[in-house]
Amino acid sequence: MTLLTARHCVEPRTLFTLLLACTGPATACHAASPWNGAWTLDRSRPEPDGAVKGYAFSIGRGGRLRWEIPSLKETSTGRLDGRPFPIDRPGASPGLTLSVRPEGPRVLRYRVAENGRPHGEGRMTLAANGRSWTNVPLDHGRPVAQYAMVYVRK
Repeated sequence: MTLLTARHCVEPRTLFTLLLACTGPATACHAASPWNGAWTLDRSRPEPDGAVKGYAFSIGRGGRLRWEIPSLKETSTGRLDGRPFPIDRPGASPGLTLSVRPEGPRVLRYRVAENGRPHGEGRMTLAANGRSWTNVPLDHGRPVAQYAMVYVRK
């Protein structure tokens, strides 16, 4: 026996499997972001002074973002909408914030501010194969030509 849907015929066991998968964890029917996971600085390239050694990202439904810098014990949670959210890190100023917004499917633009005044910004571009991304620091929207950092999946 098959069940007739609006456009397709589906066997009951297939329908049951689909329903079971979609009632499980929220990610079961939601494509994971290619940014999700742990990233480490590519050691095969020159390392700029002060470069962050690694990141971990989790982007969920509705643009919910968890941004972590493990070496700094930093965790920030907000949305990919360009609005600032607090940076939680030992010793950080209470006015330290991060804002992140997409500039296309493979680019994230971030800005760090302290009490509303810009403190740093950059553009993160994910490689087409999803195995690495490049962080280009910006100064008033222009790339800082001296360096870029490349991060690879852990």
